[in-house]
Amino acid sequence: MKRWQTTVLLVFLLLILFSCGMKFYRELEPDFDAIEYLESKGYRAVRITGNLPDGVGCDPEDAYRFTFDAIPVGGA
Repeated sequence: MKRWQTTVLLVFLLLILFSCGMKFYRELEPDFDAIEYLESKGYRAVRITGNLPDGVGCDPEDAYRFTFDAIPVGGA
């Protein structure tokens, strides 16, 4: 394989890797935001345990509903 072909292949593979990384981040962004919100309220070791179906849990108007496991401010 010629040098320019190797370079083009490498650039193409890097673009695919970047695209997959961005899709992965966009998929998990609500989880990251939820964890950041709970940590700002004093929880630590936050873990998202699942998403709730529509109409269950928080207000139905909420954009994102989830269940979580965390250690509260007081400790136990």
